[in-house]
Amino acid sequence: MRILLTIAWRNVRQHKVKTTIIGLIMAIGIMVLVVGNSFMDTAAKGIERYYIKNYTGHLMITGKTKGNLTLFGFQDVTAIEQPVPRIPDYAAIVEFASSLPYVAALNPQVSATAVVSRGETTLGATQLFGIIPEQYQAMFPDNVEILEGGFWEPGQQGVLLNKAVAELLEQQVGFTFRPGDKLLFTSVSTHTGMRIREVEITGLFRFKQSNVQLDMVSLMDVSNVRDLAGMVVGYADPAELSSAEQQFLGQIDAESIFSSLDSLFAEVSVEEPAADEDFWFSVLEGSGEVQAAVEDTGAWQYLLVRLSDEKYLKQAEKDFARFFAEQGIAAQTRDWRQGAGALADLSYGIKSVFNTVVLIIAVVAVIIIMNTLVISVTERMSEIGTMRAIGAQKSFVRRLIVIETMLLSGLSGLVGVGAGGLILLVLNRIGLKATNVFFEIIYGGPELRPELSWSAVLLSFAVIAAVGAVSSAYPTAIVMKTSPLKAMESSR
Repeated sequence: MRILLTIAWRNVRQHKVKTTIIGLIMAIGIMVLVVGNSFMDTAAKGIERYYIKNYTGHLMITGKTKGNLTLFGFQDVTAIEQPVPRIPDYAAIVEFASSLPYVAALNPQVSATAVVSRGETTLGATQLFGIIPEQYQAMFPDNVEILEGGFWEPGQQGVLLNKAVAELLEQQVGFTFRPGDKLLFTSVSTHTGMRIREVEITGLFRFKQSNVQLDMVSLMDVSNVRDLAGMVVGYADPAELSSAEQQFLGQIDAESIFSSLDSLFAEVSVEEPAADEDFWFSVLEGSGEVQAAVEDTGAWQYLLVRLSDEKYLKQAEKDFARFFAEQGIAAQTRDWRQGAGALADLSYGIKSVFNTVVLIIAVVAVIIIMNTLVISVTERMSEIGTMRAIGAQKSFVRRLIVIETMLLSGLSGLVGVGAGGLILLVLNRIGLKATNVFFEIIYGGPELRPELSWSAVLLSFAVIAAVGAVSSAYPTAIVMKTSPLKAMESSR
């Protein structure tokens, strides 16, 4: 082996031009691989940390259902087929979750999408998270910045309007929204019909860590969001009839009703006061005596779970799955990525595209390196023929070429990793600002400071080893097919 390494090292140093060409190609490829994968790994960790800390927690418990259910509702074709399910046996699930030593915080939520209007003017749309302020702030203490006003008081109703949503609405009407103003929120669904609520703005806020999807989210009291999501139904108290009224109703049958329709109608004259806008708001709001509303205080669509440490994630999934199975509860857990929705998936999709591009580059590099090695081996054919003529076995020559190629690949890999690490160090010090929405999605936030990923380094060396092995296969095959005599004659 020592002889093989000595000869291989001599060949690498002796053919400087070809060594430089092949080494440069490999080094650049490794540098791109290290920088690119470190870039994407840092972004992926940032996205994960970003969502877990600020919006989703580690786990999201929902009712058992099919489809891509996220915190924003269904994000696939099943959205028109089924409403977001309620969590069954919510109290039992909360009690069990609270008993687990690694559960740090719980936060229930309801979600609805609503069209916003003021008077007769439709202004736009917003996503609403129905929350209990105290629990929401305990779960995500560092991400809500109150700009004006504040949350609604316990037992009251209101909406904390996202500043980004408010600015979009203000562009439509030229009116600046302030706490105390009222807005109409309308939701329409094939399952629940149309729901309209008038809600007072109690404050304006912004998410400290946000993105294009979260900029459209406003926080509202859970009662109103339940109604907009079709989880609150109206009812009328049953009428109590006297014995005489019951006797009267008992004498009516279908034949007597339809025998004389005219007797059922009479002309009446009713003077009605003109109904103003506030009256209709009170009717729509359900706050008057027109209709009472029954609210199921145990009706929640999501229960977000934050763990004391991410290392308990797999254990938590197993414990909840076992509890649901033992208790016969039709619920399930979803991880943070499923809860985050389309933007998190898009970020990971971009990473997959990048890896595909790297794979294509690797294939091209293999072809270039292989052709260069073929030329290099052909020029040394007489030397190889002489070695075989004096007793070198085919296996010796084969190992020589492979070791030479792998030695060159290893040196090039070290240079590429070093160059990539230097570039990442500079980028980390500078920081990459997201100049538009696309980069904000990729970065998982407004800024990215990439760090060297050791998994990217290991992957890079694995790739370069594979490239070296594949690249040396064809030149080795050419040498093995050439007889020693013919190889020696090739130098004449």
